[in-house]
Amino acid sequence: GPEAALALVGAARRLGIVAKAREVRGVDRVVIRDGDAIGVLLTRLGAHESVLAWEERRMRREVRATANRLANFDDANLRRSARAAVAASARVARAMEILGPDIPDHLKEAGELRINHGQASLEELGSLAVPAMTKDAIAGRIRRLLAMADKRASELGIADTEAGLSPDSTHSPE
Repeated sequence: GPEAALALVGAARRLGIVAKAREVRGVDRVVIRDGDAIGVLLTRLGAHESVLAWEERRMRREVRATANRLANFDDANLRRSARAAVAASARVARAMEILGPDIPDHLKEAGELRINHGQASLEELGSLAVPAMTKDAIAGRIRRLLAMADKRASELGIADTEAGLSPDSTHSPE
């Protein structure tokens, strides 16, 4: 009953372990939240096989939690980068429209790669170029193409490369 639970909490406290007595669905329980403290308590009680089983399960749980966190992180980054690539494709298409035939070949090639491979990363675009380029080279060419088009749009008093973008296409809801 509650007296036994409180006695166990007192015993744990004397061993330097924080424990709480709780009644859950009519059953008295002793709760220890700290995983290390559970291991210490089991060791002090002489339950060595239980300590080994506890540490094994705890390690498996931590590995699984870390793997899940990394997978969620990767998924979020992939979504963000795909969204950014789609927005960049729309800006590049507008830049090509603004500049027409006046685009230097090397910038035109980078722009066409971005349009034709809308969700590809800059690294992937670089590997598709002939000859292959670094992602920094591709990014630089696309940046110069957009700057050139935005400057021309400003001179002509027309909408620039960001005009057709919705706020959703550049920012993630996360």
